[in-house]
Amino acid sequence: MRRTLGWLVLVWMMSARPGLAQSILYNSTETRLTEDFAWIPYAFSSASFGLGFGVGASYSGWPAEESSLIGAATLGTKFSYNFALGASDLRVPGAKRLYVEPLLILGKYQDQFIYAGRNNPGFEGQRAGANDSDADHYVEATQWDNRAEVLFRYLLPVGHGRDENTIISRYVLKEGLLASGATGGASWNPMTSGRTYLKLTPQVREQTYANDDLNAPLRTLNLETAVERENWDFPFNPTRGSYQRVAYTRDFDSDEALGEWDLWEVDLAKVFNLGQTGIFRQQVLALNGWTAYTPSWETDSVDGQAVVTRRPPPYAGATLGGLTRMRGFEDNRFQDKAAIYYAAEYRVIPEWQPLRHITALEWADISYWQFVAFVEAGQVSPDWRIDDLHSDLHIDGGVGLRGMLHKAVCRLDVAVSEEGLRITAMYGHPF
Repeated sequence: MRRTLGWLVLVWMMSARPGLAQSILYNSTETRLTEDFAWIPYAFSSASFGLGFGVGASYSGWPAEESSLIGAATLGTKFSYNFALGASDLRVPGAKRLYVEPLLILGKYQDQFIYAGRNNPGFEGQRAGANDSDADHYVEATQWDNRAEVLFRYLLPVGHGRDENTIISRYVLKEGLLASGATGGASWNPMTSGRTYLKLTPQVREQTYANDDLNAPLRTLNLETAVERENWDFPFNPTRGSYQRVAYTRDFDSDEALGEWDLWEVDLAKVFNLGQTGIFRQQVLALNGWTAYTPSWETDSVDGQAVVTRRPPPYAGATLGGLTRMRGFEDNRFQDKAAIYYAAEYRVIPEWQPLRHITALEWADISYWQFVAFVEAGQVSPDWRIDDLHSDLHIDGGVGLRGMLHKAVCRLDVAVSEEGLRITAMYGHPF
């Protein structure tokens, strides 16, 4: 990994009592949770940071029992850095079903690969990031990346969020697996099963580079509107259920050539319970499908050269490659007007788990470890047509080691593609 953002979030989750859409997790021996402060130092090595050192901290249970305040700072020997400050599950006074989650991240990253621009030296006539683009068609530069957003989340009074006493999900766990408190998976009917949210997320983000040749949008001021349904029995690590999300994002940047883009996304997932055995506590098959389309994307001819206008930045649009989609490729490796993505994961939790009995690892509070095998396929295209989006699919696959640490699912995935091997670390399942 060239960045440490995945490591940063991983540390947050390890040092916090995690929450997912106003949720509280209890061990089967706990009766109530109290306010809690936790912090953890960490160190790592990456191409961007060199040797990186940092600290993550959280304060959980305030101002409400489901809330957390989170912060982290990271510095590297190559003078890369990032600082982050956020909060989760802050209830809006007077609105029992409305929550907000602010997030601020400031960072500088050395030696970044940016798959952006057209006619870069050595690749005249080509656009970086296109589905058939060369793996070496990128610009390497120092990157400054600053981002601020606020998520507004409203729980609809249907399904498992119908009653006021179910606004906060309370999951009781036994060695990391759900013992009671399921909030979905029993039926597909949203009126009787699952939790449905309306979400608004205003965001401002700007990336700048120590390179004047990049001709791609790097700034956005946008608003995402989404309808999301979590029909999992246990969203942190489901045994059964499904997920649906439809989102529309509109950019309001004043840049006439690059701004004012829009984006549609549809995200679907399903988990099938494959049952327990004498050696497996849990085994599931998880499937995911995602697609995105940018109606505003236009390709014009200027002085005989093709120029793309009204397109999202590489990190925000119909993009593949990175921590969650096409993990065998570099971050934001492929971008175009449309994209499609498929994934399948076989996840298994063995009965045998010796780590919880190792004294030196007691600080990690490891409830279980999980082994995963996965395969992914995806493609970007100049238009959203079924045949175009399946004419030249990129494929990768790999294995993962995951576990529940401090009631948060953390993952380390190793993926292989035609462009090499990548290792990604992050919190939560990719879907």
